[in-house]
Amino acid sequence: MMMFGRGVLRGVSDSGPRQQVQVELLKDELRDGLEHMQNYGFTSHPLGGDVAVAFLGGNREQGIVLVVDDRRFRIPLLAGEVAIYDDLGNKIELLREMVKVTAVQHLEAQAPTIKLIGDLEVIGNITTTGTITNNSKNIGSTHQHGGVTAGSGNSGAPI
Repeated sequence: MMMFGRGVLRGVSDSGPRQQVQVELLKDELRDGLEHMQNYGFTSHPLGGDVAVAFLGGNREQGIVLVVDDRRFRIPLLAGEVAIYDDLGNKIELLREMVKVTAVQHLEAQAPTIKLIGDLEVIGNITTTGTITNNSKNIGSTHQHGGVTAGSGNSGAPI
């Protein structure tokens, strides 16, 4: 009676409330429709890889896939570090010295307000829409200067 098995992921159905997978266990032992249990708040649609399957009561018809791992895309970490990653190279790494977010194409954060606490260093261009405020003063394209005589002149470049 085998309570646990190791196999290779052969297919994924992500259309229902629970992900169903097809797993090849022993030679010529293909199990279809096994539930892939995932941790709350985390989900993935694995491309392939190795699986660990639990068989309740040793019944190999009723397996539950507990773990899917794909060593092709695993990133090395130091002891105590954690990462979320995908096959394209996108990743969030909780490293010893920093939290590092890598986006292959585009990174987007969406919230009514976003607050950064600490110094901000930007390497590259900044493009904005809307106003820019510094110390409660508008410093964007619609800001105005007091004490300037109207006419064709301008206040000059910043010093």
